Amino acid sequence: MRMYSVQLPNDEFHKRLGGGIPVGTIGLIKGEHGSGKSVVCQRITYGLLKNDVSVTYISTQLTTSDFISQMLSLGYDVIGDMIKMRLLFIPVYPLIQEPMKRDRFADKLMNAKELFEKDVIIIDCFSTLLRADLDENSAVKLMGFFKRLTALGKSVILTALDELEKKVMDEIEGACTFIAETSVRKFGADLKNVMMIKKYNLAGGTYSKQIAFRVEPKIGLIVEIAAVA
Repeated sequence: MRMYSVQLPNDEFHKRLGGGIPVGTIGLIKGEHGSGKSVVCQRITYGLLKNDVSVTYISTQLTTSDFISQMLSLGYDVIGDMIKMRLLFIPVYPLIQEPMKRDRFADKLMNAKELFEKDVIIIDCFSTLLRADLDENSAVKLMGFFKRLTALGKSVILTALDELEKKVMDEIEGACTFIAETSVRKFGADLKNVMMIKKYNLAGGTYSKQIAFRVEPKIGLIVEIAAVA
């Protein structure tokens, strides 16, 4: 299995993922606000870039300035990668505030070919972007589009809140090769972010079903080696 490495020095995260992101992955990271979905995506993005993997990052929450500031606050300097076009950042916050502009957004997304030229495409938050546009049929069509992308050697990572109809989410999850759920849990006296891997069909190696982590300024995501359930 060919992998997109996300390895960084002195960092266990890539090992916990089985060695990286398998080429051809359609991944889904579910969780409530504040559970760590975006930080995981940002850590993955930085790791990919540092291993010469190009990324498109579509955000429903951050402007370009906000994204750069957020990444710098984590110690993830991506300015050079943006200048060199290894990282294409697409903010859609203004669009999702105007319902009329979201009409047939899924079709517009699939027709925006420049968004899918990079090796890995991350859509954070997928459910917020398309919640008013997806029904069961359009979900099947969109996931079919993502499958065709992965057949070309791309990988797609989506994040989602609990805001889509069950039938729509069932179609999305059925098409995914990787599903994880983030939450905040109590370990002793501390609260930790936890990512539970629920499905991992293309894993390149041994992976951890539970990854506990914390986030520190200028250091970013840190795996909690000693955390226990």
